[in-house]
Amino acid sequence: MKLDDHITRVIERSRAFFNAPEPGHFLISTHIPVDSPAIPPLNQFDLDTQLTEWLEYLLEAERPKWRIKEGLDDDSIPCICPSFGIAEHTAWLGMDVQFQETTCLPVPGLKFPADLDALVLSDETRWFNYMKRGYEYLRERKDGTFVLSVRGTMMPMDIANAIRGDEIFLDFMLDPQFVHRLMQFLVDAIRWYYDQLRTWADELEYGHAFRLGNGWIGPNCLGHTSNDLAMMCSAEIYREFGFPYEQQLAQHYNRVLYHVHNEKIHYVPDVATLSNLALLEVSHDPKTVPPIEDLDNIFNMTGNANLMLHATSDQVRAQLNKLAARNVFLNIHCRDRADAEDVVALVRKHSKPL
Repeated sequence: MKLDDHITRVIERSRAFFNAPEPGHFLISTHIPVDSPAIPPLNQFDLDTQLTEWLEYLLEAERPKWRIKEGLDDDSIPCICPSFGIAEHTAWLGMDVQFQETTCLPVPGLKFPADLDALVLSDETRWFNYMKRGYEYLRERKDGTFVLSVRGTMMPMDIANAIRGDEIFLDFMLDPQFVHRLMQFLVDAIRWYYDQLRTWADELEYGHAFRLGNGWIGPNCLGHTSNDLAMMCSAEIYREFGFPYEQQLAQHYNRVLYHVHNEKIHYVPDVATLSNLALLEVSHDPKTVPPIEDLDNIFNMTGNANLMLHATSDQVRAQLNKLAARNVFLNIHCRDRADAEDVVALVRKHSKPL
């Protein structure tokens, strides 16, 4: 099947999934083990001079994963975007970055509340240009086997933690007025950056492929996005400093794809009421019960939201009947190609028509 034909089928099913008024619909993205070229440690690269070299390693590592799935009719799209780690979600504000072997971490640059007045949005920052140049390079490398996905972003409260550091926990209590000013600034800043980010990715039927699950989400979408800081705060803190600004941001978009952790989900019932929430991904943290095996709790905490859940093929087989209580995008780790073909057919059989 040609890539364009596959994308058309994915979009048709995905559009029906997101528009479904009742539960019992499944999308499925499979992951098949395959040998891939190793990616060298990120901290061995100077991105000012070796940006395209790093991206070439990323691209070559993805190609075997796409090849092994050729002709598999699941709901994932072979896609890639510039990706260096966590810090790229915030460094476009002009922050410094600490490189590690497989990721990069933000270096807080907002030392004092008064520094907020000095923050400006500029397309001249180093990391804004790394991302823009990265998309430009990968676009040049397109050969009909992949598309460019949207990288995603963070919610204001999460970015505040990245650029302010752990001082933000004191700010919540000692200087709430400053925090509210910071959150409002970040609402506007995220829109400024993310709307440019979307223009660098490939537009597919007015929507985009998203990096989380490699699926498709429709026109004018925000995501995937996150607020990992919320899991370290009380629900009351989230309700004051997180949710109102996320709600303000979400109202500018038709759909929102949101990522949360299952380790601490006390704030997630509020997230589940977010305007235009199209998909809520519940990840599996270490030393916790996998969400796929904790469905009663997950369903209870997530309202009526469409869910993205990660699981093995055997876990999905065991839980399919129970999963039908919701609409679920299944991110499934399979043993091999035959296992992937089998579980795709099984999920299609149990799903309401898409």
